[in-house]
Amino acid sequence: MSIRIAVESDVLQIADLVASLSHFYLDEPGQELPFWFRDSITEAAFAARVSSPEYLNFVYEEAGVLMGYISIKGGSHLYHLFVAQAFQGRGVSRLLWQHAKERCQSKCFSLRSSIYAVPVYKRFGFAESGPVGTKDGISFQPMELNDAK
Repeated sequence: MSIRIAVESDVLQIADLVASLSHFYLDEPGQELPFWFRDSITEAAFAARVSSPEYLNFVYEEAGVLMGYISIKGGSHLYHLFVAQAFQGRGVSRLLWQHAKERCQSKCFSLRSSIYAVPVYKRFGFAESGPVGTKDGISFQPMELNDAK
């Protein structure tokens, strides 16, 4: 097991991982992803984030297989957290979250969770911070974590 900084050579695997999970964030599985979302999960979009100093990006791999990915924007916004479906339920997301969180200065974090992932984030200590939003067939729950309290 290894958690390390994501690099350019990981981008294709990261993009494939995220694309493989699209049925979890669409309100109606089988629908086409909206263009704005599709554009945000292309290889080029991941390459831009991996190379940007605004993002912390880590991957979890085992025996050369990329099993998970996390991205923190601006040191306090959990931008992406994805674990390959075959490896969900094994604590990979918790390990990635703890690893990334320890490398941030912030004690307060925000995210926009897919509806599917809300229970995972609640186990991490996040709480709903606003009403569920929906845009073009994708619903999300704003959530926050404040460890400064």
